[in-house]
Amino acid sequence: MIIFKATKTTLKDLNVKPETIEDTDSFFSWHVNFFTLYGRKHYVFMNDLSRLSLTVNGIRTNQASKLGSIFKENLEAYMAVEEIPDHLAHYYLEKCNEKTISKTDSRSVISTMNEIMLVMNTLEGEIENEDLRDKDIRHKWNNRSIYKPIDYREPIEVFVKELQARYDMES
Repeated sequence: MIIFKATKTTLKDLNVKPETIEDTDSFFSWHVNFFTLYGRKHYVFMNDLSRLSLTVNGIRTNQASKLGSIFKENLEAYMAVEEIPDHLAHYYLEKCNEKTISKTDSRSVISTMNEIMLVMNTLEGEIENEDLRDKDIRHKWNNRSIYKPIDYREPIEVFVKELQARYDMES
């Protein structure tokens, strides 16, 4: 099961009441927030364990029911861009068939997510950064930033390493 931990403004935008979750697996938990980029509303999903992030548009107000499917489509496309082996991608995506929306619970993840949003907004006006309009380039760029909470490693590296370890444990 995938858990979306939405900020208060995101819960209000989606018009959904959060469920209370006792115990969560940080590898399948994603914090969610939204902001405006290039004049359009974008949702930022950030994995609690690896700080992997996806910046997605196409989710409208009151569309909580579509949150999971839009997220999975974008994650699957991003995994293909990163050339993550199909068996690993399918393993993760199969575990994401059920979703729950809860409240945020980690200031560390929220801070990292806000940092990503700030950097994208800052670069929005830069002429040489027009490439960041392309979501694949934007995702790769964001997921190669180094963060202190993950021991100064790249989010994509942390995510793939954990994905491989979990797949190997279950195989």
